[in-house]
Amino acid sequence: VLLFFLGMSNSLFVGISIPASMFLSFIILKVQGVSMNMVVLFSLILALGMLVDNAIVVVENIYRYLEEGWDRTLAAKKATGEVAIPIIAATATTLAAFAPLMFWPGEVGEFMKFLPLTLIVTLSSSLFVALVIVPVLCTLFMKLDGTPSRPMRPAARWTLAGSAALVFLVVAGSSLLTAVLLALTAAGLWALQRYVLSSLSGRFQTRVLPPMLDLYEGQLRWALGHRLIMLGTTVGVFVATVALFGVFNHGVVFFPEDMPPSQLIVDMEAPVGTRAAFTDTVVQRIEGELAGMGGRGDWKSVVAVVGGGGGGNFMGGGPGGPESGRVSITLVDFQDRERDAFGTLSEMQETIGREIAGVTVTVDKPNEGAPQGTPVNIELVGEDPVRLKALADELIEVLEDAPVYPKLVGLASDLDDARSELSVRVDREKAGLYELNTSKVGGAIRSAINGVEAAKYRTGNDEYDIIVRLAEPYRRDLEGLRELTVMAEGGIQIPLVSVATWSVEEGYGAIRRKDQTRMATISSDVAAGLNSNAVLAEVRGTLEGFEASLPPGYTIRYTGQSEDQAEAQSFLGGAFLTALLLIAFILISQFNSLVKPVIILTSVMMSTVGVLLGLLLFRMEFGIIMTGVGIISLAGIVVNNAIILIDYIDVLREREGMSRREALVRAGRTRFRPVVLTASTTALGLVPLAIGLNFDFFGLYGALDPDLFWGGEQAAWWGPMAVAVIAGILFATFLTLVLVPVMYSLVDDLGDFFTRHFHHADEEEASPEVEEERLEPAVVAVQGVSVAVQGAAG
Repeated sequence: VLLFFLGMSNSLFVGISIPASMFLSFIILKVQGVSMNMVVLFSLILALGMLVDNAIVVVENIYRYLEEGWDRTLAAKKATGEVAIPIIAATATTLAAFAPLMFWPGEVGEFMKFLPLTLIVTLSSSLFVALVIVPVLCTLFMKLDGTPSRPMRPAARWTLAGSAALVFLVVAGSSLLTAVLLALTAAGLWALQRYVLSSLSGRFQTRVLPPMLDLYEGQLRWALGHRLIMLGTTVGVFVATVALFGVFNHGVVFFPEDMPPSQLIVDMEAPVGTRAAFTDTVVQRIEGELAGMGGRGDWKSVVAVVGGGGGGNFMGGGPGGPESGRVSITLVDFQDRERDAFGTLSEMQETIGREIAGVTVTVDKPNEGAPQGTPVNIELVGEDPVRLKALADELIEVLEDAPVYPKLVGLASDLDDARSELSVRVDREKAGLYELNTSKVGGAIRSAINGVEAAKYRTGNDEYDIIVRLAEPYRRDLEGLRELTVMAEGGIQIPLVSVATWSVEEGYGAIRRKDQTRMATISSDVAAGLNSNAVLAEVRGTLEGFEASLPPGYTIRYTGQSEDQAEAQSFLGGAFLTALLLIAFILISQFNSLVKPVIILTSVMMSTVGVLLGLLLFRMEFGIIMTGVGIISLAGIVVNNAIILIDYIDVLREREGMSRREALVRAGRTRFRPVVLTASTTALGLVPLAIGLNFDFFGLYGALDPDLFWGGEQAAWWGPMAVAVIAGILFATFLTLVLVPVMYSLVDDLGDFFTRHFHHADEEEASPEVEEERLEPAVVAVQGVSVAVQGAAG
């Protein structure tokens, strides 16, 4: 794009801002202790297209002055000075759009905070490069297209050849294949530019670009002649798009839910009190069912954990206890899979564990990205634990009998079933007769069943506890307690049956509190391929009757992912408004006007039309996090071009004395190239991520293995944000080039109307004598040269 719009030499001046800004950003990020995680890497991709924006404006302006006959040094100074304030303001507005995201609270904020930090550092670096490094390079090397290049001196030629040979030998010392491929690539690119691209670029600039500018000028003049029609059509499109999206949208999600999982998890839970040995047989049966499934070629490993460590693997969060187990299936890399992971997950959810009676089996994928709650998370609040357990069971029964139940995965309460327990009651009066108390009786029972440490056994560096307790046959038989004795004072052994009675009863499974409030939590995941918010809405509709019938003092709260989503939505809405206020403050300072910022901010609001159309066209869900951040990012990008355009309109009207209409047309035509370039480079920089293009550069040049494939985890994760920015920036380009001049004209007329009809008359009164004296031409002799100063007023 840079080559075709700017030519080879100018595109190199702009392109140098990418590595220069990146290296400067790496230094700053390293000092701040930021690692190269996936959020930082995406931020660098998002910034990649914006890095060249400032440099494009500077280089294009320097080249325009060079075309007008200015010296290279003077052209660089004058052109850079002319656009310095606008691009500083434009960069400041972009930073202002991202700055509120730095204060994102919670775990999601900890996850996403690297995005605004990286963008702020990178864009600030690009501003420094555009204002300092690029003008210096243009002063030294810029020339007009068609100007013959001076032949390279022999010393320079031999130095260049020697450097290339040295680099080739150094790379060849590591890998001859890599060195040869790099040399062939360099030669191929040189030949491509010399014999193909240079001529195509010249033809584009002489044959395609001028007609394109003429067409744009004609459209702009038509729009300026039909301003109300243009503005009304744009507003109509905005309203229609919002209405269409409200009807035909593909759902709203918290985080992207179509991200291909890298792991599948099967959790099982048997009734409370089940022995670990029986749990192990159930897990082995599940493993047998998994062995009969298709798509096993995509499985890298299958790991089963039984008993107390069921939730202790690196994924965490699974069930624990002897009645629980987990089977974790790790999949091969996305590009090596023969089958869609969601298809495998759906099949497993329909088949695994269905024929195992009395055991709850849940098949799901782990949450990716920022920590978040379960899609369906219901908190039932009350004081009586027995009543709370009964209501929780009743709530689960209501959902199990409802049509929404097949869409729920792993529906369960965190209140365990009552556990069987051996209750020993000590008769304190009888115990007192033998000088015994409950502590001594309890200690005797604990020592008999759990054991007591008698000594330690050491062998080498290892040490083992020696535990003394009843033999296993006596520990398993409750009647063995009748033979148990308690040691009283004086070494007298008192039979336990003489001072206590015992029975097997049911005890509490669990009592859980949150903020000192007793509660039960009923949670569930959502079946693969379904929208979490839509399923949650069905659950809420199903439980309306149950909620209305709750006894006094008992309430229901919907938390988990829905609560996180509401908090994130509230923050992002506030961040967007804060960004608009910061941008407005910068714009007011830049233009010393209240109406011009309104023009720019209106174009920002209208640019959301492109986002909504993009999501409808590509059948994507509106992500609270990804699309929301994309809209905020878009706000900062859209402002840049509008600032540069309006600033140049003011320059032409004030410095050149042009009429408003001609200034609008001239500014639009002059700024057409930088506006289109900044928009297209930002959009094209995100295209590979939006379409999911994956390419291994090092694999190609290291072993001729490019590993080219489409899609993947990161494409599904970041694709919605990339699509939002691309669609929004393309629509915003139209707004900048056409709607902004139209609104400028309308607002200017509106200002004149208020000035004529509401301006205070006293401010317009002035003494005729003073006015005549002020406007009278003055003639000054300066070293023999007569200088006439006309209209000295102001």
